[in-house]
Amino acid sequence: MQPTFPSAGEPAPSSPSFIEVVVVRAGTHLFAIDVEAAIEIRGPETFDRPGSGTRPHLAVRGHALPVVDLRQAIGLAAFAHGCPAMLLMQAGAETFALAVDEVRDIESVPCHKVQPATDIPFGFCSHRIALGTLGEIPLIDHALLKMG
Repeated sequence: MQPTFPSAGEPAPSSPSFIEVVVVRAGTHLFAIDVEAAIEIRGPETFDRPGSGTRPHLAVRGHALPVVDLRQAIGLAAFAHGCPAMLLMQAGAETFALAVDEVRDIESVPCHKVQPATDIPFGFCSHRIALGTLGEIPLIDHALLKMG
């Protein structure tokens, strides 16, 4: 993955007028996640279901992290015991693993392209972000996703 940098004359991505996001895919749906919440991108992963009715967990360096299945969160068939890609994330003091079909690019986007949206059907997204050729995609609030 290569980050997208602004053109000459635009502020640097670290400027408060920009937000950096990681683009992920679940099924055919694209989502953006603030890069500040991302800890690590991992390839294909296998996870376990510790007991009936509980969330699956992913073992990472001796720690069992809860897995949030983005496919299941948007109403698609859940991953069974593994997924093609995983994004380790931080929500407050908690770390969790986000199971996705693909982790795409990291994009630097002017903050004015992040807009509130009330028509997003996913309770863990309250904003949209305009990403050029990708169009407008929902921006995940990682704290709300973790609670879901």
